[in-house]
Amino acid sequence: MERTNFNQIARKLKKQFDKWDYNKAIKLSDSEAATRDYLIEPFFNILGYVKMDDYTHEYSLPVGKGKVKKVDMVITLAGKNPTILIECKKAGANLTSGNFNQLSEYFKTQISSKIGILTNGLVYKFYSSSLDDKRILNTVPFLTFDLTDFNSSDIDNLVSFNRNTIDIATILDEAEGQYFLERFDDGLYKTLLSPSRDFVKSVFTNMGGKVLTEKNYTRIFELINSISLSDALERVKVTEASNSKTGTITTAKEIKGFNIIKTIIGMSSKIKSSDLDRISYQDKKYHFNIIVDGSIRNSICKLVFSEKGNIIEVGGAKFEIEKVTTQEIIKYKTALINSVYKLLY
Repeated sequence: MERTNFNQIARKLKKQFDKWDYNKAIKLSDSEAATRDYLIEPFFNILGYVKMDDYTHEYSLPVGKGKVKKVDMVITLAGKNPTILIECKKAGANLTSGNFNQLSEYFKTQISSKIGILTNGLVYKFYSSSLDDKRILNTVPFLTFDLTDFNSSDIDNLVSFNRNTIDIATILDEAEGQYFLERFDDGLYKTLLSPSRDFVKSVFTNMGGKVLTEKNYTRIFELINSISLSDALERVKVTEASNSKTGTITTAKEIKGFNIIKTIIGMSSKIKSSDLDRISYQDKKYHFNIIVDGSIRNSICKLVFSEKGNIIEVGGAKFEIEKVTTQEIIKYKTALINSVYKLLY
């Protein structure tokens, strides 16, 4: 999607959400059906979906011989078969694992479905398939939108679901990249927490060792802990800084933020892998810039980490993040990718 078109859609969505008196709609949503009529349906109307042409209520899903189950709401993007399944709950109700399992069963049965949405009219959780099985929903949403608490980055993430520009293949590709990145973080943590024999052997080989005896295996295994890993990280930090175009040595937190953001960018199908080397950073007194082609004028974003809190600034918009983690920063994936795309291409 062209950046100009993206900005136009984002501004239009923000204006419509700001104008919508959803508090009035909440008071009318005293049942699941009412929630669907007064909150969920208007939510998708804002995104450009028109009833009958794009979505239907109480879709009959065959689950066995002569048996059907009713899916609360489905969206059809092409043809008659639903692409998006929506499980609706009463306004404000907790969205439970049982609700998710219900949605997951529908998704598994309806082979044309690509995305599942679980909502209580206020919170919208978007799911795509698991990395291990395309017919099973991932248990973690790749996008969550809270009607009572959203910012410009959340609006940016909704733009990809605009009816006139939606590209399911792109959405699924980016969701898969997000799930992969989260699994990588978890896998790396588990690997370092309890190193395998192959991991220990790799360390021993890099020490110049030839034959790994049980004695040396035990020694290395016991040496791999938070202290030794922290020391190694500091050396990696210095090496990465010296290899960057700026040559700036920064804090471990800033390096971590840079690596997370660069990885998120690298997982996008919109960005060519050959262009990732054009992304570096430049440290300033009061902020840390992630840039393109070594120029401060080509700033993708700014990071400001202090005792008062952590802030990421993208396109002039500032967002507070609780911790410098993939889970926190990936919330601003769309804004980051659009920012770097504009600078690269």
